[in-house]
Amino acid sequence: MHFIIKSITGLALILALTSCASVSVQQGSEHATQQMPQRVYIALFETAHGKFKVDREGVELSEFKRNLQGMMQTGLVTDLSHRLVPAVPANKDQGFQPENAWLIRGEFTKVNQGSRLLRGAIGFGAGGTKVETNVSVYDLNQNTNVPFLTFATTGGSGAEPGAVTAIATDPVEIAIQVAAGGAGGIAHGLTEDTARTTREITAELSDYMYRSGWISEDKWIKPKKLDK
Repeated sequence: MHFIIKSITGLALILALTSCASVSVQQGSEHATQQMPQRVYIALFETAHGKFKVDREGVELSEFKRNLQGMMQTGLVTDLSHRLVPAVPANKDQGFQPENAWLIRGEFTKVNQGSRLLRGAIGFGAGGTKVETNVSVYDLNQNTNVPFLTFATTGGSGAEPGAVTAIATDPVEIAIQVAAGGAGGIAHGLTEDTARTTREITAELSDYMYRSGWISEDKWIKPKKLDK
């Protein structure tokens, strides 16, 4: 038994050296739009076509997806408002009139909960999580059917320590943890993946605004670009 525990611990340490906890952005398409928005609307990210590798089915899976949607929307509203431009949730089936505002729509393409047992008991890369999304940004003054900016995000909590959980101090992490408060056991790693994903979406919008000359360099947030 002692040998098995040592072996598992050794494997965990190896995983710690080969894993990372991060989210990156893969560029899609973009074209010029007119001006810096006064606000950004955040729609719930779709889940219908995503691949969900989680330990629940039926009603529990539906609840899991709704909670994940709420976490992402809350995180984006908080992060964009805190770091870049006022953001508000978009209501389901909301109609939009032309205004100086952007709309973010997205979808979860892959969600892997990993092993909560391994992540909780061992950590250091064991049972790592994974979240991938596609994101589309629309200018409500132009065309609400064709996005001017598209990109994807991918990453996970591969190197999260399992047994030790730090107290959140970042506004985004606090907001997401509150949103996940009744989430029926959503993995700690997935809440952190959601926070990282919202930060990278904010960073990608910041990068677009900076390259367009709308914000100064001190407001620019450099996104983590996925190596091709």
